Amino acid sequence: NDLESVASALYPEVAESISWLGQQDECRGLARMTGSGACVFAAFQSREVAQAVFARRPVHLQGFVAEGIDQHPLYAWAD
Repeated sequence: NDLESVASALYPEVAESISWLGQQDECRGLARMTGSGACVFAAFQSREVAQAVFARRPVHLQGFVAEGIDQHPLYAWAD
C-alpha cells in the first residue's frame, strides 16, 4: 500500500498497530493497512487463532475479528 508510510508518519497509532500485529508469531509479519488507512489487518490460520491474538492486544488498541471470503457474493449475480 503506497499510503501506508504516509499514514504511519502522520498517525503514529497506525504504525503502532501494524508493528504490534506484525510482531505476533501467528501473523508471520504480514500486517497491513487497508486503503487510505481506515483499518489495519492481518490474516491468521483460523478464527480461534485470530481471537487469541485479539484477546492479548494492548488495551488501547480497538478492533474486531472478522472472517474473510474468497469471492464477493455479488459475483454470483454476474452470471
